Amino acid sequence: MGLGIVCLIVAILASLSATEIVRVAAMRLSAVDRPGGRRLHCRPTPRLGGLGIFWGFCLALVVATYAHPDWRAPGGDVHLELLGLLAGGGVMVVAGLVDDIRGLRWTTKLAWQVVAAVMLHAAGWKVESLGLPGFGIVAVGSWSLALTVGWVVFVTNAVNLIDGLDGLACGVALIGSIATSFLLGGSPEPERFVALALTGALLGFLWFNLNPALIFMGDAGSLFVGFVLSAVTLRAGQHASPETFPLVPTLLVAVPFADTTYAIVRRALGAARGTRSIIQFLQQARRRLFAPDRGHIHHMLIQVGLSTRQAVALLWGAAVSFALSGCVVARHWMPGLLVTVVVAALWLQAYRRARRQRFETYRRVRQQLRAARGIVEPASAVEEGLERAA
Repeated sequence: MGLGIVCLIVAILASLSATEIVRVAAMRLSAVDRPGGRRLHCRPTPRLGGLGIFWGFCLALVVATYAHPDWRAPGGDVHLELLGLLAGGGVMVVAGLVDDIRGLRWTTKLAWQVVAAVMLHAAGWKVESLGLPGFGIVAVGSWSLALTVGWVVFVTNAVNLIDGLDGLACGVALIGSIATSFLLGGSPEPERFVALALTGALLGFLWFNLNPALIFMGDAGSLFVGFVLSAVTLRAGQHASPETFPLVPTLLVAVPFADTTYAIVRRALGAARGTRSIIQFLQQARRRLFAPDRGHIHHMLIQVGLSTRQAVALLWGAAVSFALSGCVVARHWMPGLLVTVVVAALWLQAYRRARRQRFETYRRVRQQLRAARGIVEPASAVEEGLERAA
């Protein structure tokens, strides 16, 4: 436990100091996100904060590796696992930096995510079995690689997509990493130190990322954080509670998981409207699935009148409740499932109320535009945009 606390503190301090250095450098280099479009901030903000998270994470793992009495000798399995994780994380950071500075096609970004996931699988971070509470576990055999890549790519993109408000992605990922650290608390394996290093790095960065944010993590940060979070939640599910995999890892990242699932369904249904053939649907789906929009959960909360801080606090609360449910399921699956059902029902009801309120807001705005037609020019384009958004 003592080394774990040292790992956590080193990650916090390293992330704090490195993020400040990166923030100043990014301002001088004009590597900033400017307001406008889908962006909700009001002033130019540096976007390379992922470098600070990466540095804090790496330094903490180096300290843990050379301070652990059983890990000092090079060439062991632990070193292979950590090197595979750091190599895949490095690929995500580089891909994210290029996307932050120059922009990347979604196909290129997805290809690099698959490469990083394959590296992670080769290093031993992989899906070995699937479980159903009360029925036992089933080995996945040759499906291990495909399931591992699918999980890693999905969670990585889920964290990337939810990075839309100050402190949202960082806070949600922090909650997931804290819960993972709890589930792995008694484990002598490296995943516990990985979870603690990620927790510390996110804590240090969150100081700069709370609203109004002084720096954004950018794609470099969101892709790296999502990648590492997918690895440690996978390990927590496989080792701490194999009978409840993939339910427990899903609950640990429930908010970004649900947001991304909803985005995929919403965009697929949008592609299906107005298409008359499978070819047209596939073409529309390919275009829509990877096109950014303002239909994510955090956008909806802003549209119904919540402030950025209120929306982030609400989603943090959802993340905490589902993460706690996941911890209960991992320890006592029967009461844990009951708690999960209750929590999911309550949040689903809250989501439906927010969605109805958003529709009411759109309806009032549409009525006001139509009532003003006798005074100002028709606003048909605005009306059509509101109808599509609704």
